[in-house]
Amino acid sequence: MHYNCRECTRLWNEYALATRHYLKVDGRLQMAHDSRDHVAVAELSPVVHRAEEERTRLRREIARHESRAAERVDAAPA
Repeated sequence: MHYNCRECTRLWNEYALATRHYLKVDGRLQMAHDSRDHVAVAELSPVVHRAEEERTRLRREIARHESRAAERVDAAPA
């Protein structure tokens, strides 16, 4: 992460928020599993899946952004 890059900061902040959301709903899902609350498990499972997909999407965006930044540095005249 480049601290002076707005896009890096934005992406990492979004990823942190997505991670907190994922951990929160995954924790609720684990409690529902532990208490054998089948209704809550059915409701929370797709929420956890979407939260996991969002984290994956953001990780890919971060990787693409960092890759493009590295390409710009490599292409810069010495």
